[in-house]
Amino acid sequence: MARYLIFQLYGMLAAYGLVAVGEVRLSAGHPTRSAVFGLLAACLGIRRHEEARLAALSGGYALAVRVDAPGTSLLDYHTIQTPPEKSKRIYRTRADELGGLLGIDEPPYTVLSRRGYLCDAHFTACLTPAAAPPTDATPPHTLEALAEALRRPVLTPYLGRKSCPPSLPFHPRLGEYDSLEAALADYPLEKLAFPAGLKPHDPAVVFADEDEAITPATVTSRPLVRDRTVQHGRRLFEERRGVCGVTAPGVVAPRGRDKEAGHVPH
Repeated sequence: MARYLIFQLYGMLAAYGLVAVGEVRLSAGHPTRSAVFGLLAACLGIRRHEEARLAALSGGYALAVRVDAPGTSLLDYHTIQTPPEKSKRIYRTRADELGGLLGIDEPPYTVLSRRGYLCDAHFTACLTPAAAPPTDATPPHTLEALAEALRRPVLTPYLGRKSCPPSLPFHPRLGEYDSLEAALADYPLEKLAFPAGLKPHDPAVVFADEDEAITPATVTSRPLVRDRTVQHGRRLFEERRGVCGVTAPGVVAPRGRDKEAGHVPH
């Protein structure tokens, strides 16, 4: 048996970035690996410039995400004002960017974009220490420490973009299970995220890092994705081969006391 950390990701709006070129910035249909570990890094208080800590966090665990409710896609039209770039000029505030440091003949530029979001999407994430992590990326935190960080985050967590805060607590739960599928099946879905008439997706789609995480008979595809972070500061990612399959849907149930995680729902 292996030890797992399971938690929910639900928001009125969420955006899990794909490869973004040009003005259209769409969202993936589920939380990407970089989005989940970026959220965990914020909860732990790891800053974006701490590349070694971020790499150890991402490389030390295997991840799977179950799609409980895929939500509805939304494409929003954005206009953004940005200042012209000049050497030796540092913009310290938004007021500086929009005129405080600009000359009379330097109006701000306007950037147009369309950004994709997911509305009312619910996901269940499942983590376990990687079976064979890189030598420099052994699990840097216990699952208990990750659960505590999800309950009491150091920095503000968000679902992909800063404008997308979580709408419900993460409700982390710890346990030992024979498989990832067993861990997901034992995690109750949040009743508040599934009001009357809304049911979990059946069958549920699950995305995982490794083939071993999903029963071979239920594997539907092995997509090539670019969501493993190489360098956070420059937003560099590398490709990897994931695995997608189907599993039993989660069960909506009232939450009781989670003794092992030490959390009492409000």
